[in-house]
Amino acid sequence: MPTVIPLLFFCFLVAGTAAVLFVPTSAMVRSRGVVVGLRCTGGVSDDCREVELDVIVSRIDGGQFAAREIALIPESALGDFAPGAIIDTYYRPGDETAIAVRVPGR
Repeated sequence: MPTVIPLLFFCFLVAGTAAVLFVPTSAMVRSRGVVVGLRCTGGVSDDCREVELDVIVSRIDGGQFAAREIALIPESALGDFAPGAIIDTYYRPGDETAIAVRVPGR
């Protein structure tokens, strides 16, 4: 049975890695994306719905790439993420496996 200290360290490591990956920093580039698909996953937290977004993101040096992101969106802002909407996105150049989306008012 694992002791508490290694378990806490592992949880801290996982949570810290997730925070570093998804918090916009100077290593991330702000860009624009076009929503091409939106699916509600059924998750609800406070006044937010969990949605899966399909986005075409513009690269800063030209070109585009497709990305899928799961995000918590306030119900009042769901219309801002309808297919065809242009949204703010963040990504790391050279690593287009994960993006972050900017949610208005959060």
